[in-house]
Amino acid sequence: STEERVFQLRSFLILEVDETATQTAIEALLKLQRDDGGWSQLPEMTSDAYATGTVLVALLRSDQITADHRAVRQGIQYLLNTQQPDGSWHVTTRAKPFQTYFETGYPHSKDQFISVTASSWATVALLLTLPKDK
Repeated sequence: STEERVFQLRSFLILEVDETATQTAIEALLKLQRDDGGWSQLPEMTSDAYATGTVLVALLRSDQITADHRAVRQGIQYLLNTQQPDGSWHVTTRAKPFQTYFETGYPHSKDQFISVTASSWATVALLLTLPKDK
């Protein structure tokens, strides 16, 4: 899954493994980018803000990818294009419900838990592209 590859890269960065392994992990994520600029959680799924946000954060946390990289620009544009008028991102849940539904007040009804997580990752990705203060 895309998430497995994201956490592989994040682990490589934390553990400071050799640059070749890190570059291979980055390239694997870049190859998963869709024509719409986003990433999907699984190959058979469409792009969404959860996968796109997690990938962008992992890439931008590396020293090898910057905000002006073409894939990052396309990913950010995907996020901006799919953001809801209320500022959130809607992602359809793929989890089978095992708990009683609980309304928190966050938009997107039964999809609210993945959507709030997706919105958080998307927001962090956008923040990481802002110019750094001097």
